[in-house]
Amino acid sequence: MRRIGGVWDEITSFANLMHAARRAAAGKRWQRGVAAFLERLEPNVLALQRRLRGGDWRPGTPTTFAIRDPKPRTITAAPFADRVVHHALIDVLEPHLDRRMAPCSFACRRGMGQHRALRQAQRLVRRWPWFLQLDIARCFPSMRHDVVLAALARRLKDRAALALCATIVRAGGDAGVGLPIGNLTSQWLANLVLDGLDHWLLGEQRVAGCVRYMDDVVVFAPQRDELAALRPRIDGWLAAHGLAVKEAAARLWPSRAGLPFLGFVVHAGMLRLRPQNARRSRKRLAQRLWQWRTGQIDDAQYAASAASTIAHLRHGATLQLRRAWFFPDKRPRVEGPLNRCNRGGSFDNDPDNARSDNRNNNDATNRNDNLGARPAKTSVRQIPEDAPAAPPGRARGCPDPGPGWH
Repeated sequence: MRRIGGVWDEITSFANLMHAARRAAAGKRWQRGVAAFLERLEPNVLALQRRLRGGDWRPGTPTTFAIRDPKPRTITAAPFADRVVHHALIDVLEPHLDRRMAPCSFACRRGMGQHRALRQAQRLVRRWPWFLQLDIARCFPSMRHDVVLAALARRLKDRAALALCATIVRAGGDAGVGLPIGNLTSQWLANLVLDGLDHWLLGEQRVAGCVRYMDDVVVFAPQRDELAALRPRIDGWLAAHGLAVKEAAARLWPSRAGLPFLGFVVHAGMLRLRPQNARRSRKRLAQRLWQWRTGQIDDAQYAASAASTIAHLRHGATLQLRRAWFFPDKRPRVEGPLNRCNRGGSFDNDPDNARSDNRNNNDATNRNDNLGARPAKTSVRQIPEDAPAAPPGRARGCPDPGPGWH
């Protein structure tokens, strides 16, 4: 494999660092550290460039905080100047690293992402009757620094760039183990290590199908025994790289049972939203609504948040769920003989006609012999008390079309 070289000048160029600063600041300009850096953008970038090229740049002290979404995690927020360095490094290395990654990897890659991973998983569910799903336990905190740097050295030969990567990697974790969750470099380096698993599965093991989104790996096969025999070999590969499988999340199931993957249950014919993910999405929407009502966000921000949630949910079979969330008021169902649509032509001849059916409830005054079901009205028409009796074949209150009508 040909390694990447000659990228140090591009990484530390003034134009690349300026572009990295703008990308790192996107959506965060209101933060104090970001605003202070941008206030004197060019002098700060030039100072950062001198430190990088002089070899005396060191990461600053990060801020750590805990979240629970849904499981507890410790998030590390690097100082803004460090984030600029991370973006400058990844912006240059990304195209070189991405083109050599296995096609079954969908995390942290341009043009890939969660929804393409779901579509690929659905294609494999339709094709293969069995799957083995594995989740790597504590993926980022368990990454060994020597394994990460060895994987990077197999792709990169620029010594200055490798030294910068080593400085970033060794600044996180404890005792040579662990990548900080929250850094852009951590996502790419962890993905690079697990890309070795993808190539091993597709190359040496020749699996029928595979899809991976960061630490969630799914392997498909025509026979259950093939996956049962493959499981210990995967455990051995992970153990050699300092990783292990989370046993509680391991599944060896038939595809017809549905594959729980990325917040959905993947079936051959549909994607169903998992209940816990529906609750989390509803909670986030309620929080954004409260922020809008209290003036913390404006109309455009609230609309963008709602549109983002809707766009994500539309990838699954969530039409009724979205209607219940965003249009909770239901129109009353019309009972009795007045629930009939106007006769003649399509049921779409009246805005009150719905694409649902009520049983014909014909009474003695309605002289037609229709059987079965027909489209129903969804709103109550106010019919005067002195309305004429219904002509043959028409509902009460509807005008007589006159002679010559057929």
